[in-house]
Parts: sequence; structure tokens; C-alpha cells
Amino acid sequence: MPSTLTTKFMLLLALISLTMAGYWLTRSTSSVDPSLRLDALTTTDNDALQQRINNKLFGDEIIDAPGMGAELDATNDASAMQAKLAGLTKNVTTQQLPSAEQLQLFYALNKKRYRNASTFWLTVITFTTANHGGQVFQQAQRALDAGGDPEGDLIDRDAAISSTQLAARHGQSFVESLMTVTEQSTSLPCWYGPISSSQGAHLVCVNKVVWGTYPPLEEVENQLINDWRFSVSQEALPSG
Repeated sequence: MPSTLTTKFMLLLALISLTMAGYWLTRSTSSVDPSLRLDALTTTDNDALQQRINNKLFGDEIIDAPGMGAELDATNDASAMQAKLAGLTKNVTTQQLPSAEQLQLFYALNKKRYRNASTFWLTVITFTTANHGGQVFQQAQRALDAGGDPEGDLIDRDAAISSTQLAARHGQSFVESLMTVTEQSTSLPCWYGPISSSQGAHLVCVNKVVWGTYPPLEEVENQLINDWRFSVSQEALPSG
């Protein structure tokens, strides 16, 4: 009988010990910070990580430039953008607006700048700087003085080429010189030159020209106003 009681007592103690151990084990597991658990340590929160990187690099807050998004959205309409550009140009140059008389005078004095493209039938002989260096202009002049059809490094024969295309090929100063001498000559110049460009020196023979028309002032009024403003602002700058 005593041995039976002893056995039961030992079993009871073992049961109590197991119960207590399970209790403390459960409590310890639940009290661990979830962020320290294995699954949390091996799973990256990309948004949180990016925010921490941003905070380290730029501080706690990243602030957009004031008004940038709003201004861009507000000016996505073409007419609004044009009005905004006109306002900026006005502030940069002058606050004045030309009178009708001033605008007409400015147009008359600078009319060639607004002329529509002219069309040429011509031959251009080029003496290149690459071949003649600093003597390129003199070389072209000697070929012109020799008379007859000159020979150079390059030759271009064009039919119905616009002054805009010529400017893209040889430069605006080439076209301005060509148009000036052609307008002032009693007959079409052949041969004429030398005309300088970034390529070298050119001799030109014009066979035919169709002059571009002058647009009505109303068609170029906005450009005229901006050019007038710029001209006035340049005149107002102190010399020297």
C-alpha cells in the first residue's frame, strides 16, 4: 500500500512539473517582439526600407518644389502656355507694348527678317578650308579672276532649292549675302563671290530666283512684338 501511494505521488509531481513548464514556455514565446521572430527577420518590407533610406539621405521629409506640379498642369493647354511665355518674355525684356505706329515702323525696317523663303536655281562651287587653310578666300578669288567657269573642291547644282535649305547647308550669312547681291544686281550674278561660310569660300552662279513674299504684319505680329521688346531692351543697356 505505501509503495502504491508513493508511485501516485511521483506521477502527480511529474504532471505538475510538465504543466508548469508548458505554461512558462507559452508565455515566453508570446512575449517575444514579433519583429525579432525568424519570419520577420527574413521578410523585407520594401516600402518601409525605402522610407528609412530616404530619411537617412534626405531627412525625415521630402518636400516637392513649391508649385511645380500645379504650374505644369495648369499650363498644359497650348494657348495658356503661349500666354505664359509671352508674359515671361515681357518681363525679361521690357514692360512696354509698342503702339501700332511703332510696330509698323519696326516691321518696315526689318522686313527682310520675316520674308517667306525664296527659291533659287543656282550652282555653288566651294573651296574648303580643309584643303586651303587660311588661304581659302584668296584661292577662290584667284579662280574667280581667272574668268570662265571656275573649278573648286566641291560643286553643287541645285534646282528650286529654298533659301531655308541653303541656310541649313551653308549658313544664314551665306544666304543673306546671296540675296543682297541678287536683289541689287541688274542681272543675275554669275559668277559672284567669294562668300565665306564655315566650310570655306564659295563662288555662286544664279540662273533663276523666285522671291519669297512678305507676310502681312498681322501674321507675324506676335513675333514682331517680342523682337521689338528685345530691341528696345538692348538699346536701353549701357554701352561699354
